[in-house]
Amino acid sequence: MIETDIFKELGFTEREIKVYIGLLELGLTTTGPIAAKTKLQQSKIYETLEKLIEKGLVSYILKSKTKYFQASDPKEIINIIEDKKRRFKNILGELELKQNRSKSKQIAIVHEGFKTFKAMFNRIADEFKKGDSYWAFSFKDEYYSLTASLFLRNFHQKLEKKKIDDKLLGHISTKKFIKKAFEGNKNIKIKFARNETPLGVIIIKGKIINLVWGERPTAIEITSEQIYQQYRSFFTESWDKARA
Repeated sequence: MIETDIFKELGFTEREIKVYIGLLELGLTTTGPIAAKTKLQQSKIYETLEKLIEKGLVSYILKSKTKYFQASDPKEIINIIEDKKRRFKNILGELELKQNRSKSKQIAIVHEGFKTFKAMFNRIADEFKKGDSYWAFSFKDEYYSLTASLFLRNFHQKLEKKKIDDKLLGHISTKKFIKKAFEGNKNIKIKFARNETPLGVIIIKGKIINLVWGERPTAIEITSEQIYQQYRSFFTESWDKARA
């Protein structure tokens, strides 16, 4: 069974997916077998085929004034994606310029939902350069969650590859789970405090990020040099008192 969700994410309609996959299985054919295969009306078949032809995923030939349709090689979808990437890169500079002009107006950004949450972490990893620092007060109960544990482990592996100054300060009660979560990562430095510390707070590049995992992960990204310096000082003080 072919997983069709990826087609939907790429902008294909339900009918386009059915017709394209059906045509792959049928090979060169007229609309009749396609309708039988997909259980769609003939009028919808023609309409859908036209859209797939426009996308470059279906071609046809004429035999005795009858159209025979054929699906293009599935690799053509990759070419379509690459073309969209190239076109987007052409306007990326202009979009980033607009973003940079508005940064001074932004005080706090809320990233809500796993996809948005993940996109924020990907951006952070991409923006880091060798020698940058990522200091964090760890979560507490979240390390019991396999999803959270794997997500954080993968992110810190990216920091390891970039040789980021990666420090994690957790409560002593989480030592077993944190050690297990980051086992094998030689870059991250981990210490544990007996006193209560903030939970899920990241300190990076003139900003702090408050994280709440839960069923719908949320991050509040605050850009403020003053708040950044306050948290950085507090982290340094707590780090010096903590133990590995």
